[in-house]
Amino acid sequence: MADETNLTATVEVPSHGQVGRDAVASTSAIDVSNRMVLLTWIAFLLAAVLLHRLAWRPILRAIEKRERDIRTALDEAEQAHKQANNSAAESRKIVAEAMDRARALSEETRLATERSAARIEKEAHEKARRLVEDANQEIAAAQHRAIEDLRKEAAALSILLSERMLNEQMTPEQRRAYEQRMAGKLPS
Repeated sequence: MADETNLTATVEVPSHGQVGRDAVASTSAIDVSNRMVLLTWIAFLLAAVLLHRLAWRPILRAIEKRERDIRTALDEAEQAHKQANNSAAESRKIVAEAMDRARALSEETRLATERSAARIEKEAHEKARRLVEDANQEIAAAQHRAIEDLRKEAAALSILLSERMLNEQMTPEQRRAYEQRMAGKLPS
């Protein structure tokens, strides 16, 4: 990750008991980095690998069962051929039936496997998409909350700083007139 960027929001907060430009300190309220994005992708890939490993086992067992069925069908056909050695026509008929059955089972297995694989892949993609969407929504919500907190804190600090400056510079009559003007400007 050669091009790693960090997004940082800072707020200047005056120290307790100090007023002026020298009394401002900087603190980081939010730090979103590519590490969070990387961890999200790792979680996604881990889920995809687990689904791949856990979902394919039942499919492989079904394929192995079908293969055993096919082998059994072929063995039965061979035994029937030996038993019907006296009748060549009958033996050809039995072998042909067994071969048809084996082909049908093989084709059926192939189709079932393709359908299952497509369904499982579709489910895995959907689940991965939902995981990514959920992670993006959580990140956006956290970012929004952090921004709102910073705005509230900045507003409170601005009011406090203005109040201190006005208290030091205004006479009581000027302060009352200012407070009345500001009260009229507040939103309802």
